Amino acid sequence: MDGGQQRSDVLKSLLSHFEKTYEISQILYLYQNQHLSILNKVKPLSPVLTPIEVVVKNPTQHKEIYDIIKNQIISKVEGAKNLVINVSSGTPAMHAVWLILYAAGAFPTGTRLVSSQKNRITGATFCDDVDFPISTYLGELRKYEKENPKERSYNPEAKSTVRRNALEKVKVYSRVQGVPLLLLGERGIGKSHLVESFIAPIKEKEVVTLACGSLDSSLAESTMFGHKKGAFTGANDSRKGLLKEADGKILFLDEIQDLPKSVQRKLVRTLQDKKHRYRPLGSDTEETANVEIVCASNLSEDELRKKLDPDFYDRISFYTVELPPLRECREDLQDDWAKTWETTRLESSPLEVPMDPALKDFLQTSSLSGNFRNLQSLAYQIIAWNGTKSIAEILQDLSFEEKADAENKARISDYENLSWKEATKRFQRDLAENACSKYKTQIAAADALDCTTKTLQNALKEE
Repeated sequence: MDGGQQRSDVLKSLLSHFEKTYEISQILYLYQNQHLSILNKVKPLSPVLTPIEVVVKNPTQHKEIYDIIKNQIISKVEGAKNLVINVSSGTPAMHAVWLILYAAGAFPTGTRLVSSQKNRITGATFCDDVDFPISTYLGELRKYEKENPKERSYNPEAKSTVRRNALEKVKVYSRVQGVPLLLLGERGIGKSHLVESFIAPIKEKEVVTLACGSLDSSLAESTMFGHKKGAFTGANDSRKGLLKEADGKILFLDEIQDLPKSVQRKLVRTLQDKKHRYRPLGSDTEETANVEIVCASNLSEDELRKKLDPDFYDRISFYTVELPPLRECREDLQDDWAKTWETTRLESSPLEVPMDPALKDFLQTSSLSGNFRNLQSLAYQIIAWNGTKSIAEILQDLSFEEKADAENKARISDYENLSWKEATKRFQRDLAENACSKYKTQIAAADALDCTTKTLQNALKEE
């Protein structure tokens, strides 16, 4: 945004430099109204030049320039291949902002920064690449988003204070190596996506995930720590286990409350040791794993503390972050909905994000008890009906709030007209039946509930 013949000469030199290697498809030329005379000089240089007028009140104010580029320019270059940005034009503040946005991953992968200048003494022009190999956590996150366009991801620049504060904690804690991180939040809040799309890029490590509820209790220790051939009946081959598989990576333990107590107790020693030493089943020697532990649960902090082995809970909860439900992040909901639509829509679905007054009201008033799952359900319904039903009709059919209320009332109705003693017995029986069904054996169920098999058997006998 400077002026004169120099600007024209520099642009001409820049075009000449790149025309030797590339076929130039588009040039975006930023100018201010008072520099129309410059525009008249540079416009004839290329038929693909597109002038873009910008209004900069103070060319030394970083924030003003940042907002202009972010809001007016970035959307125009999304998806561009072989993008080249000349950062030398304009004030030092403009130069700095281009560098900051580049480091934050705001531009397409493979973007090049160049500096083109004209020597005032000799009149010679030159064009050099800007060497700025800075990696930031924002850059890593943006890179993940671009490489995984169909994966939902948390926006690190959240609008709501409560989500922004939670993500800031996650960012700070994720930078510390070797200390477990515990994520708490309701079902459907996206804890797994947060690990994959937010924590993993910050730590720059891959993720190995274990859904703790899916563990076979009889093989849980072998699954986690591995075993040697012949360690137990049926161990016909050695197994390396998840700790070894996650060596140099992140081990994500989802729904940690379902991890068997026997595994929790053995993990305590591994976690308290800096080298993360452990002993595979049937082995005479210890092994080590350079692994980052991230745990998640849909229980509250108090509930989880009661559920887990006390020493194990202490080891995994040094860094604890509570992720807010969507209903506490109203300012982010339109962005959440847009991202949900983007990752859910089919190729034949409209690119434009569906929105009408009924949906706006829904996003501002619904309790969204299923969090992102509610948004996904709505997106799938809109895709299925493909305009033959209005969004208002679809929302009425889904009745998220009514379903949540009905489920709560159904659970309460099971204990209506019972005395305290009778209701307690009924609850204990239901809890015992559910645990036996989930964990397959009474021994495993008793271990998960932290009670004896005798207590479990007595509960099952209650009528």
